[in-house]
Amino acid sequence: MIERFHTIATSLHRFRPLLVVLGALSLLLVALNLFENRWLQGDELLIPAILGFCWLITFYSIASVFAVVPQRADANAGILRRLGAGLKRGLMWILAVVMLGLTLALLLLTYQLLRAWLMA
Repeated sequence: MIERFHTIATSLHRFRPLLVVLGALSLLLVALNLFENRWLQGDELLIPAILGFCWLITFYSIASVFAVVPQRADANAGILRRLGAGLKRGLMWILAVVMLGLTLALLLLTYQLLRAWLMA
């Protein structure tokens, strides 16, 4: 699972500046929708802007966290080196499970919010 997230992170790594710019724009769109302004009337773009920001921050965090994955320790390495590598990989595995859970929760949130947005 860690290696799969690593391949996704290496694919997303070249798009990190674009993710930051799009995230800032969607956050600006959220701020413009929350406060009264002369450019946007109503809040019809609030839900897509929030969802866009959530997805962009998820992609950026995957690209940042899983860019470097610790390698497995060699069988002839010392016990402390193997223990350290196993601990690092275990923590990365826990982060991968948490990230997978958060992504699934965001997928469910996206479905619910888009359904509510399209019904309105």
